[in-house]
Amino acid sequence: MKTRMAQNYLPSCIIILLLFTVWAVFHVWTRHMVTELGYDISAQQAVKEGLLSDNKSLKLEISTLKSSRRLEVIAKNSLGLQTPKNDQVVYLCLDE
Repeated sequence: MKTRMAQNYLPSCIIILLLFTVWAVFHVWTRHMVTELGYDISAQQAVKEGLLSDNKSLKLEISTLKSSRRLEVIAKNSLGLQTPKNDQVVYLCLDE
């Protein structure tokens, strides 16, 4: 009688155990994926910070290279240009 009762409950117990195992594996897998994505996000944020720093440095370099004082020195020293005299300046009037 007991063996017959155990045989009736055995398939139900196996199914419940199988469902619990599938749920446990799924739960562990999702936690693992969350952890991996957290690491990926941290790495991408570090890359972003580095790129923002590079961008700031390049903007500073651009403003330095565009400096009118620097351009004037290059024009005088490298190109041999001079500051124009008053009689060399021509003013144009535009009628609009």
